[in-house]
Amino acid sequence: MVNWPGIIKHSGDVELIYVSDRAEWDSDAELHSSEYDESDYLVDSSGKLFSLTARENNHVEPRPSGESIALQEILGLIKAHAAQKGSCCVAKLYAPTIADAFKIIESLDC
Repeated sequence: MVNWPGIIKHSGDVELIYVSDRAEWDSDAELHSSEYDESDYLVDSSGKLFSLTARENNHVEPRPSGESIALQEILGLIKAHAAQKGSCCVAKLYAPTIADAFKIIESLDC
């Protein structure tokens, strides 16, 4: 089960997609109806990784991969995402927890 919020990381792209909760996932057809690459994944707020290739009734269902990502890796993804959006001082971005790191992503996408 995904601990929302989550972020989608597309292979080969630094842009991250912030998904606030299950209701947003279910209501946004671009999120749950997309064709995801096998190397695309969703990271939840506890750092667990989810595959995005399983489909049920033409609806993508995030499936646990059994892997997780460390806070430092998430911060690296966020820094690349922030730099791509034109934010300055991205090297100084820091969060003490993964949940706090997700708040940074949410604020960047406002």
